[in-house]
Amino acid sequence: MPLCDTLLRAAEAEIYQIYFSQEILEGATRNLVKNGRMTDAKAVRFQEELKSYFPEAIVEVPLHLVAAMTNDPGDRHVVAAAIVAKAEIIVTSNLKDFPLEALAPWGIKAWHPDDFLVYLDEHFPGKMFQVIQQQSEDLENPPMSVAQLLNKLEKKNQVPNFAKTIRCYEYGNSIVQIAKKALAQLGRPATEGGRYFEGKRYRLWFNREILTITCKDNRGEILRCENGGIGGKLSSEDIETFQIFAQSLEQEISQAGKQKSESL
Repeated sequence: MPLCDTLLRAAEAEIYQIYFSQEILEGATRNLVKNGRMTDAKAVRFQEELKSYFPEAIVEVPLHLVAAMTNDPGDRHVVAAAIVAKAEIIVTSNLKDFPLEALAPWGIKAWHPDDFLVYLDEHFPGKMFQVIQQQSEDLENPPMSVAQLLNKLEKKNQVPNFAKTIRCYEYGNSIVQIAKKALAQLGRPATEGGRYFEGKRYRLWFNREILTITCKDNRGEILRCENGGIGGKLSSEDIETFQIFAQSLEQEISQAGKQKSESL
């Protein structure tokens, strides 16, 4: 539901136009009822609320169009709805039921929610963070901070890249300041120019107004600050590590002879 909430809020903010058919709504709520996450009464109420909030979103799908589709039989009505709506993208975690060859003749693509939300964030800078921030503020039972909400969205591999991108928007500037302080006080000349600071898990590098943070696992570069812009993908562990490192930085500076940082 948090991911559903994020997607609907982005539509409500007019970042994109949402469309659905009655059959799509019934299929979605049917699964929620089956999994015990929603009662029949709540499913009906949820559908009515969606149609009330997005009256322009509902589309009527002719049966002959559904029959003409070539993707998975259980999801042919979804492609047909997209055709009627003249939609360009079907957002679904179930990509296998929407093969490219079934969608290409209609100029439609199927995107995972993670890719879709990252795309929205890239094309509407700052707006998706506002959506997440408002979502966090509105949650009361239980209350949830932005950090907790992002952890929830990242859980079970729902939208991990989007969560990391939004973390970068929220925490990127503070981490850049921590990195610059470490480089200024503890950095060494780098063979490629500029200065670098080597820790156990991260390598910081700064040269000609470009700062990068590279993680020594398989993720590679996780943050880049260039021309005043900050981009990257930060995990909750990255944030926590740099916050702890900032607290111990003075001690690190006093031991500047050490080549490796114990906390970074």
